[in-house]
Amino acid sequence: MSIPLEFTPAEVKARSPQEKQLYTDFLKCGEPLKSMFENNPWLLPPDLKKPLEWGTGRYWDTTVARKHEYWKKFDLPEATKDIDEMRRNLREWGFCLIEDGMSQAQCNRFRLRLLEQAEGERMAGMQQPTPSGQYVNTLVNKGKIFAQCIEQNPEAVQAGPLIEQIMDETLGKGWICHSFLSNGADPGGYPQGLHIDQGPLLPWLTQEAPALFNTMYIPQDVNDENGSTLVIPGSHKVMAEAGSGGIIGKLPPAVNLEARAGTIILFDGRLLHGTGVNRTDERRFVATMSNVKAWMRSQENWVLSVSPEVLESASPKLLHRMGFQALVYGGTVEGFGLGARGRIDEPWGSLKQFRQAYDEGHYTRVGELSAQSTKAELKRDYTLRFAMKNARDARKADS
Repeated sequence: MSIPLEFTPAEVKARSPQEKQLYTDFLKCGEPLKSMFENNPWLLPPDLKKPLEWGTGRYWDTTVARKHEYWKKFDLPEATKDIDEMRRNLREWGFCLIEDGMSQAQCNRFRLRLLEQAEGERMAGMQQPTPSGQYVNTLVNKGKIFAQCIEQNPEAVQAGPLIEQIMDETLGKGWICHSFLSNGADPGGYPQGLHIDQGPLLPWLTQEAPALFNTMYIPQDVNDENGSTLVIPGSHKVMAEAGSGGIIGKLPPAVNLEARAGTIILFDGRLLHGTGVNRTDERRFVATMSNVKAWMRSQENWVLSVSPEVLESASPKLLHRMGFQALVYGGTVEGFGLGARGRIDEPWGSLKQFRQAYDEGHYTRVGELSAQSTKAELKRDYTLRFAMKNARDARKADS
């Protein structure tokens, strides 16, 4: 078949110099993060190959608001049960703290199940380590209490009705859960780079309201010693004011959040934040449920609807186009794909193997585990274990 010259790859490339392309300059502008780091070099993430620097003014070298030389003069959010105060704090600072969002009994049950699961996954060799600490993914499969948290069921979250009201006001009714996982800060770990959770939209920035909104469950006391979440209060407004592709100037310092066990923190998806540094001898866990507007997913649920025959013969490009290639911000399965870039044929994000295991009737999900799990339970043929091995083997083959 003869293809017109205008449609050949070589001719298309020749007719597509940078200055003629439609939106490439905007999409590749790197803003607002480019200017943010240029004007605030202290925000650059640490070098994971070197010990952490202290005493040089880097973002992780900070404390809680009441002890911070800059922030102690501001009336930053404190834990409250007053919904009007929460609204004021969310507008002004981008976050609020719900006092006793979980009762003591709810908090204890949440924390015990989380710690048991983390240890069980470690013993099974399926833990997900990060430079900050262990993550526990897909919490919905790992205890009834976590499913109840997604529902904001008062049996697990006594502040559930209040949280749902604020969610409806922020994202509109019909919002959905984007992810629910536990973020660990292990002793001796590194801080996360400060980021905004609706980063996948960049360089677009929603100015009037967030497109993503977080609920963070605090099952143990958190502070500047055990790696509590770092935030730059009010940075959500800085991002909104900069606008899509805009410039970020100098920012105020970061500060560690301080909260008692049972507190629930709500925060705007445009707020700069990240895991802090744990300088104690004990692990610290929180759990974050990210929520998005109802339409923020593919119209066609390809991962479920594509036929086994098409899946079997699909090229890497077709798999990618149908969403079978996960990346940090979307499409992960049981945490598999976190850290991937969403590139065509990238082993760490390949979801085809999960769907094939499902079609063949032997997809085994990681459920509830603990240190008391039997050897048989720890050694089961979990599909996640198989996928992780494939990704590691591919990485070794490439190196």
